[in-house]
Amino acid sequence: MDIENSKISIWGDSILKGVVLDEASGRYRVLENNCVDRFAKLTGSVVNNHASFGMTTGKAMERIGKSLKRNAPEPDDIVLIEFGGNDCDFRWDEISANPGALHLPRTPLAAFGSTLQAIIDLFKSMSIKPILMALPPLEPGRFLDWISRGLDRANILSWLGDVQKIYRWQEAYSDTVVQTAMDNGLRVVNVRKDFLLADDYAGKFCVDGMHPNEAGHDSILESFLAYVRSA
Repeated sequence: MDIENSKISIWGDSILKGVVLDEASGRYRVLENNCVDRFAKLTGSVVNNHASFGMTTGKAMERIGKSLKRNAPEPDDIVLIEFGGNDCDFRWDEISANPGALHLPRTPLAAFGSTLQAIIDLFKSMSIKPILMALPPLEPGRFLDWISRGLDRANILSWLGDVQKIYRWQEAYSDTVVQTAMDNGLRVVNVRKDFLLADDYAGKFCVDGMHPNEAGHDSILESFLAYVRSA
């Protein structure tokens, strides 16, 4: 697959924005030479990266609709969609304060699937078959420690039942991405599999357990390049 000079639009969240956690400052920043920027340089493709920190499918649906009205893509343009990490997240402060109550994710799983389908349908209406990206996994222990800062960790863990529930819950959203792609005859870049098969799995995540670090971006880049070779 030769994609030199191809126009690629990316719609996703902080992962494909290139956001990492700076452990020295404790703040998030965009990684220089992240996986998307390096991919563009290595392939000679023209990438328009719309990925944004905190993006969910609901927010993206509105933004994508407006963008497509302003700049209609060409049928041979490439579109990559990566969502789910923020959709599956919970309001951990509310869980910490009242673990016995009912708590829903930011986007319930069924709504996530239907909104993802609506986004796909938007692009299909313009004769574009988007490529979907499976979610990188989480490192659940680090993630629990991170979201529990300043909160009642015991209450959060009590509500979860076990720390691996975090991993399983997020995996259900990634599985929905893959299944939705299959239902629509779309291709998937399975970065998740490459993370899981890596020798140093935990070493590919920031201290927050959810954002891939520089080594994690290396892994995503390799997944992208492998996809191009296979396609």
